[in-house]
Amino acid sequence: MPILTVILLTYNHAGTVEAALNSILMQKAEYEFDVHVLDDCSNDGTSEICSQYQSRHPGMVVHCRNELNKGVTRNFKEGVMRVGSKYLAFLEGDDVWTDPEKLQLQIDMLEAHPECNLCGHNVAMYDHVTDEKSVFVKIRKEDVKAVYHLSDNIAIHPSSRVYRNVIDFSKLPNFMVLDTHIYRLFLMSAPCCYIDRVMSLYNKTGTGYWTGMCKKDKKIMTLRLRYASLKYYDFQHESEFYARTFSLRMLKFLFGVRLGWKIFYRLEMGRLKLKYARRK
Repeated sequence: MPILTVILLTYNHAGTVEAALNSILMQKAEYEFDVHVLDDCSNDGTSEICSQYQSRHPGMVVHCRNELNKGVTRNFKEGVMRVGSKYLAFLEGDDVWTDPEKLQLQIDMLEAHPECNLCGHNVAMYDHVTDEKSVFVKIRKEDVKAVYHLSDNIAIHPSSRVYRNVIDFSKLPNFMVLDTHIYRLFLMSAPCCYIDRVMSLYNKTGTGYWTGMCKKDKKIMTLRLRYASLKYYDFQHESEFYARTFSLRMLKFLFGVRLGWKIFYRLEMGRLKLKYARRK
């Protein structure tokens, strides 16, 4: 069995998925890995491209196409539950890996740090709307560490993550399996290794699942998912969220953490909806 499985999450990425697949297949590793393409019923030619790659790389590239669109979280959760390898890596169909040594370096790092369940690295970002270029992790060279904990508040982009396959995804709510939620879950269980090297490119196209949302929907979804995750964790580390919000601090003081958060959530959700309704 391959030591690592790459999860490529895609939906209507006909213009970019080939570059994503090529960036995976260019990896120079001393061990076997396979690629599971989780295609959420694409209808723009993505499925045909992925099927061609499966034909060219039998046994290595597995094209898993949903007959009906399931949505990003359910698609990922069902796909990752089929994986039995020791490690998992993740890439979306509009991003690419840029360093052929990426996977080898990250597995070496995790093997050297058995106390860690996750390894990340720095990522280049390109905003296709503003034509701006930057990096995702902005830490001074002299302050970089090899291992980070939850309390360090370091952000690790999904395209840079290699996970140790130690979480039972079947027991998680769907919203918990992607992006900041799964990252936080891993960091609550163990530290994170970090390699200060740019090895992937995050394309901010303005048309993706997140970047394509309007500001209102982003804020409402962030609040809703944040509150749902806090309830899932029974409000562990809740003070890290909205720490400067006076009303939340007062509500927690008056009613306790759980009831205070519940009241704050309802008030804040109402405030956001009213705010954007007035702008129409």
